[in-house]
Amino acid sequence: MGRGLQLPWRLRPATARATTTSTTTTIPASSANGMATSPASPPSGSGEGFSKPPASDPCASGHWSDLPVDLLHRILQSLELPEALAVADVCKSWCCAAIAAGVPCSCTPWLMSWSDKPPHELEYDVLLNNCKWQCPMGCEFRDLVHAHKTYEVNLPQVAWVGASHGWLAASDNFSNLLLYNPFTFTTIPLPPITDIGCVEAIYDSEGSIVRYRLGKHKESDAKFLGRWFYQKLVLSCAPSLGGDYVAMIIHSSANRVSFASAIEGRWRLASTIIQDSSDRYADCVYHKGRFYTLTMYGVLEMLDLDNPCEPRKEIFFTERNTENPLVFLRFLVSTPWGDLLQIRFSRRVHRTKRLELKLCKIEVENNRLVRLRSAAAAAALREHAIFVGQNHSVCLPIRDFPELRSSCIYFTTPCLCNDDHFPSRREGWRGVGIYDLQNQIFEDAFPSCERGYSTYLPISEVWITPGL
Repeated sequence: MGRGLQLPWRLRPATARATTTSTTTTIPASSANGMATSPASPPSGSGEGFSKPPASDPCASGHWSDLPVDLLHRILQSLELPEALAVADVCKSWCCAAIAAGVPCSCTPWLMSWSDKPPHELEYDVLLNNCKWQCPMGCEFRDLVHAHKTYEVNLPQVAWVGASHGWLAASDNFSNLLLYNPFTFTTIPLPPITDIGCVEAIYDSEGSIVRYRLGKHKESDAKFLGRWFYQKLVLSCAPSLGGDYVAMIIHSSANRVSFASAIEGRWRLASTIIQDSSDRYADCVYHKGRFYTLTMYGVLEMLDLDNPCEPRKEIFFTERNTENPLVFLRFLVSTPWGDLLQIRFSRRVHRTKRLELKLCKIEVENNRLVRLRSAAAAAALREHAIFVGQNHSVCLPIRDFPELRSSCIYFTTPCLCNDDHFPSRREGWRGVGIYDLQNQIFEDAFPSCERGYSTYLPISEVWITPGL
């Protein structure tokens, strides 16, 4: 009976129906007041932390699982894809009804794509936690099981930052971060951007924030700062699990790392790039109770956030950039068996294969980076598949996700990249793809898709794993 999360039902007019073609499923728009949100959080510095999602059982008060199948079918036909997936997750009878109604009940990561332009016929606003969202925004969902199908979904028109543990991260109209679960419609506002030391609010005569000042000489519109200020967000765990959790962000042109805990409820600076350095942060990951960051030059940092005064930083090794001058992407991956891996994308000059992916194991205790070659690299994943990109890195077992391919890395283009060496389409970069470690080849993840995925900034795709 569910997993402790509320299902906010949003019924459509009786004439609304989902229409399906061989390539696209168009799903009806949501009602303007149909989005459930978590309670508004107290102001930063109140000592009460930021909001957590509600925990309640939708089936506790009645025999919802005994609803007639024909009624369930009618309901499912009027729901958007994320809602239908949430319905299928409630109980076995609802799951069977959802499958019979054509809902793609897959727990594998979905590829979410978005556009800067919302549908012209959907131009209404939603007032959310005193912040005005233009809603909804046209997005597309695809799963790897039904790669030829596209599901059109309307989501709030915000600046999407990424995804972590089944939650989307976004910047609202005041450039404050929030977490949004597209499968349960829960929203968690994170602490305000003004908690970050380098940002100062500028108010108009009525006391409303209109601009932000960054440092001494730079200003930005309050709404548009969030479109470029945040490069990545990673959660220590899913907020729906309850208890404390930490959100870590890479921001300020990938020069800084800050964090906020649900209990403390304020942003604190964790680390910065050395002043006047041309290096930048490339990724961060939560591994064995600690956050790790990696820079484009290969510098690994471990951040101990337990110190109440100031986070403790430890640098384990430095990989000289001269050894890998054409690296354009780096990712950190925490595996279920406790290994910390680094994935490195680089260009190769004057080679038949212009792109190269290297998998390395980081031995933190020995302060050593071990490159895994060919068969050893494939074996190192132990029948798992990896998803990297603008999401937090995910390592999934094939036994639980048989639709995935073993020893493969599924990737999208992230914000964090080395501009100087980023490849073009002519060099084989497609933005969204699969790398087969066993055969050492790049492939299209959705070969039948006609959409042109983002191969460079601004990004418009992210992997998101249903977290119901």
